[in-house]
Amino acid sequence: MNRSILRAGVAVADITPPLEVGLLTSSVEGRYAPFTSVRLPLKARVLVLSGGAATVALVSLDLLALSDTSTGGWDAFKQGMAGDIPAEHIIITCTHTHNAPESVALSPLYLTPVYRTWLHEVQQQVRNAIGAALKGAKECTVSIGSSILEGYSLQRRIPMPQGIVMSDAMQPIAPELMRREPVDRRVHTIRFSAGNEVIATVVHAVCHPVHEMCLPHISPDFPGELCNALEAAGGNGMAMFLNGAAGDINPPTVSEGPAAAKAHGEALAGIVRESVYATPLVVGRLFFAHHDLTLGIRATAVTNPADAHARVNAVALGQLAIVFLPGEPFTATALEIEGASPFPYTIITAYAENTIGYIPDLKGLAEGGYEAGPGKWSFLETGAAAKLQAAALLLLNQLKNNV
Repeated sequence: MNRSILRAGVAVADITPPLEVGLLTSSVEGRYAPFTSVRLPLKARVLVLSGGAATVALVSLDLLALSDTSTGGWDAFKQGMAGDIPAEHIIITCTHTHNAPESVALSPLYLTPVYRTWLHEVQQQVRNAIGAALKGAKECTVSIGSSILEGYSLQRRIPMPQGIVMSDAMQPIAPELMRREPVDRRVHTIRFSAGNEVIATVVHAVCHPVHEMCLPHISPDFPGELCNALEAAGGNGMAMFLNGAAGDINPPTVSEGPAAAKAHGEALAGIVRESVYATPLVVGRLFFAHHDLTLGIRATAVTNPADAHARVNAVALGQLAIVFLPGEPFTATALEIEGASPFPYTIITAYAENTIGYIPDLKGLAEGGYEAGPGKWSFLETGAAAKLQAAALLLLNQLKNNV
């Protein structure tokens, strides 16, 4: 094999849990409840890329998130997925659907035998899918496109006399609230193709998948609807969704139901289909970089220091770099990283690896509100966002020196 040629392989696995492996009903109160039905199955979507000396597996899970505590130790969890690709070259991301299991250890669900059995099955399904994707890998080319999707995302933190109010408390959303910034309404599309065959279509957008939040059915929300629509249309290969820095971004409809999730997913799919005339990238080698940092904890409710261990990954494909951040950073943090990146195209993916909760910037912490905590959902030290940003830029500059 010519090691200077990029290769891509894909696989999809079903990771739908038993109904007893329930959904989060209150992060503040630490409650969960069993599901009552499956509206749509949850999937693990795997894209294996190899070129030069590097091989990485990008794994997108239709899950809320995963933490060190909820997996019984992140390193061991990842090691259980490793086979032909080492654990440190497997990058896990979650779409952050709120109609998947409570897999963050905000409630006692992670201690139950049925949860542990399901999580082990997820681990094995991903391991097998990585092996299948690697086996089926083909030489490929890469292209990238970008469009704007209006009307489906907004800055959810609304300053009011009583403090920061979440946008879902103000539905229906007034037009002036839809215009508040910062919001990243771009939809990035990365296509991996072998001749006329599209192997994979990777879609990056920035928004909380909460159209069905707290409704008692299993669903991948709009990311799943997007992937289903692209795959049903044909000509897109395997579809994969990467969520961005959506810590402070919501759709205008929350808990409205499946119709809203479907409309959002199909609107994204329509934007993606319009990105046919994308920019081809000159890619011969794949470069990968990783950085670990342990952040301080300011919330007494969090007792496991490993839950504050941030794993930051980045890959470079010619002019394109993709950064994978853990937890829920704010949109402003991602935009600052992108603005300082040495790459012409930089995509910031969040909800990667073990979650470290919300990562508000200094402005967000000063304003307060739900995302600022403190609590099990927001517990990091004051300067966490700046440290994460510095780690991302360190990796980007390291990659640029290699490309």
